[in-house]
Formats: sequence, C-alpha cells, structure tokens
Amino acid sequence: MKANLNITHKNTNLKILRWTARIVAIIVVAFFLMMFIGESCQGRSSNAPSLSARDYILLSLMGLYLVGLIIGLWREFLGGLISFLFMAANIIVLEVEKGNLNIFYYMLIPSILYFLSWYFSRKESKKLQDTLTNAE
Repeated sequence: MKANLNITHKNTNLKILRWTARIVAIIVVAFFLMMFIGESCQGRSSNAPSLSARDYILLSLMGLYLVGLIIGLWREFLGGLISFLFMAANIIVLEVEKGNLNIFYYMLIPSILYFLSWYFSRKESKKLQDTLTNAE
C-alpha cells in the first residue's frame, strides 16, 4: 500500500510540473501573439524603418521558438527541443550584435520545464514498468 501511495505522490508532482510548463508556455505564446497583433493593427507608417535581413532572421527564429512551445503542449521532448534550439539561436544572434541581453535567457524556462517534464515522466514510466514486471 505504501508503494502505491508513493507512486501517486510522484505522479501528482509530475502533473504539477507538466501543467506548469504548459501554462508558462501558453503565457509566453499569448504575450507574443498580442504584441504581434497590436503591431499589425497599427500598420506601418511611412517613416518607419524597413526591416533588415537580421530582423527577418530574428523574427523567424522567434516564430519557430513559439511553434516549439505549442508543439510542447502535446509532445514535451520535441517541443522543448525545438523551442530551446531556436531561442538559443536567437540569443546567439542577439549576443553577437548587441551584447548583454539577459531577458532572453528567461525565455528558455518553458523549454527547460518541458525537458524536465519529459525526463521525469519517462523515469516514472520505467519505474512503473519495472514494478509491474517484478510483480509478475
């Protein structure tokens, strides 16, 4: 009975971690979506500077980062990997150009939470599988 209670407790912690990753990812995606919609609704004024190739690269990397966060809602490892790689590439491009941009390091938090959720769920399923194998 104690082993069953322990598995339930760990399963609850795993659910909390998974939902924390999902909620943080949804907040990040919603924030960028609202910024994009707000900027798109204003339209481009005639005196606005044109976008450079670097700007298009950064927008593409950010878009792919957001796609990774959305994929992570269903597939933690794949979404975490995609979002981590594209945000890391975004940070590298920005660091080379501008220097200290610590705010973008916080954007890696949902990716790391997805990785942790995937890792612990995999570890939990292996323990459960071992327990069921030993019970036979």
